[in-house]
Amino acid sequence: MALRDHLAGAFGDAAPEHFDWQTQGPFVSEKEGELVRAAFLPLGERVLDVGCGEGATLHHLGAPAGAVGVDLFEAKLAFARGRLPACRFVVASALDLPFDAGAFDHIIVRDVVHHLDEPERLVDECRRVLSPGGRIDVLEPCRNNPLILLHALTNKAERGELRSTIPFLVGLLSRRFSVQKTSRHQAMPVHRLVLHPEMGRPSLGEARAVRALLEGFERAAAAIVPGPFWAYIHVRAIAT
Repeated sequence: MALRDHLAGAFGDAAPEHFDWQTQGPFVSEKEGELVRAAFLPLGERVLDVGCGEGATLHHLGAPAGAVGVDLFEAKLAFARGRLPACRFVVASALDLPFDAGAFDHIIVRDVVHHLDEPERLVDECRRVLSPGGRIDVLEPCRNNPLILLHALTNKAERGELRSTIPFLVGLLSRRFSVQKTSRHQAMPVHRLVLHPEMGRPSLGEARAVRALLEGFERAAAAIVPGPFWAYIHVRAIAT
């Protein structure tokens, strides 16, 4: 089955409400921005966002002029063009990028790898379009975190999260890149559940007391939850 057909049912349509939740939702947008900036800054001069969706990641990175986002679905990109006019958006598969070799010096990939049956092909394409010395940053959920595990087990479209670990990502990228660093983020991001537009109540984030409770809980979790159980993992590598 083609990648587009495989993902169309779950991700084919634009999701403006999800974009607004990520970029404007009380507390959620703050935490999303922190996560994205920790993983992807500093940006290179020629940036490619693979699997950009509606553009929330680029939004949190300041919508850098000239940055390029690719996604399988035109509906998502049409929305992104309206929200981030300084960026360029191209319909394309992560497994067959329509760019020349060495066209970029920084590739960012968030929440894409776990959707691919053959992630090695993504790595090969990223290496091809990345210039020598260029950087790739991959941010993925970690299967060891209870929230991520629950997400994977209850959502068929997210089942690939079950293989998502730092050793898996390091091994994947090491095929074509020199891995420079790994990091872990958000020990127990319960805000994603409590304030979720479908499973929770985003409006709760408007209450100062709720925000304080969430912040306190997540700070405490960061102090006691072992690193291998944190929710997000980041791998940075260089094209040699």
